Amino acid sequence: MIDSITVKNLSKSYGEKQVLRGVSFSVKHGEVFSLLGVNGAGKTTTIECLEGLRKWQEGEIVVEGISVRQHPEKLRKVFGVQLQSTALSENMTAKEAMRLFCVWHGVKYRGDLLTRFDMDGEYLNKPYAKLSTGRKRRLHLALALCHNPRVLVLDEPTAGLDVEGRNTLHREICRLRDEGVTILMATHDMAEAEALSDRIAILRDGVIAREGTPMELTAASNIQNRVYIKTRGGSLRENTPEALGMPETTMEGYSVWKCRDAAELLLLILPHIKACDDIVSDLRIERASVEDIFLSVAGGAK
Repeated sequence: MIDSITVKNLSKSYGEKQVLRGVSFSVKHGEVFSLLGVNGAGKTTTIECLEGLRKWQEGEIVVEGISVRQHPEKLRKVFGVQLQSTALSENMTAKEAMRLFCVWHGVKYRGDLLTRFDMDGEYLNKPYAKLSTGRKRRLHLALALCHNPRVLVLDEPTAGLDVEGRNTLHREICRLRDEGVTILMATHDMAEAEALSDRIAILRDGVIAREGTPMELTAASNIQNRVYIKTRGGSLRENTPEALGMPETTMEGYSVWKCRDAAELLLLILPHIKACDDIVSDLRIERASVEDIFLSVAGGAK
């Protein structure tokens, strides 16, 4: 099956400043793919090239079988874009905005989308300027979907939202993925990227520094997990197997080990606790997260 998005050796410079240096990645149909990077890493430029808004010097971009360089005019049918902000008039209502977008895309009015994103009722005729940040985000997403795009681009989709608003948009993103929509997401929210993404690419200084599923990224890193154990009898504070070394301790009475393989560590610790006629009262494992990986990669960015 042909990938939904293919980017090969993309290079882009502004004058003497090279922003992208041979960026390559692909996104499968119906996949959520997140692009992470600090400000200036090249996320926005990459997305603008994908959308046909920026010309680039070298490389190739193909979206749903369309060469972006050769046929940028065909992208409007396949792309839906939810930006952080839009150029909507402050006095324009949600209903008017939907009519405008539907006319521009040559499709029938999509009031069903306003209902789906809870933008009907009292919000239907409310001026854009009077909508909350969460309601504006819902409207932006509804407008981006009015022509049933096969590819959806989300730029910081939940920035500035409260917990309820974030959860609502997360459910919609998952629903769209289940409907087969390919989603390319740029976000600074590492937990969001880890929870929603099938695969993630981390941009650093204009190149893809890491790429893979969240599990692949954490498994391939040198960042250690933390294992917290508390026992009723305190046997781990009194003596530990020599092979484990001395653990850190916490004010709450936990013994803490850093390790790459938590299961291997527990195979050594648990028999020791049993031999001391002690029992585990609490156990938790903090695994390396996508945020840990991102900080380790982006921390040395120029």
